[in-house]
Amino acid sequence: MSEDHNDGSSASRSSGERQKQKIRIKYRERVKIKKRPKGYKIQRYWKKNSKNLISYLVLALLIGATVFMVLQVVKQQVELRKHEKNQKLRVN
Repeated sequence: MSEDHNDGSSASRSSGERQKQKIRIKYRERVKIKKRPKGYKIQRYWKKNSKNLISYLVLALLIGATVFMVLQVVKQQVELRKHEKNQKLRVN
């Protein structure tokens, strides 16, 4: 088994067709590490941080809504002051 592995690895290195496979040693046996599918890192990140990301999104929406409401109140106050000034000018 080890002889076949050595022959295959030297042939694959010389041809350059196959990528070098990752191997880890487990209980004195060589075990090939399975190749991970595309998007694996994103899926793993989403699994770990989905709750955090959703809570950040909700928090950002709440802060944005608060800022929007504050701006609306400020805008109304400015319009009210302009209206009061116009009324005072008309009376005089």
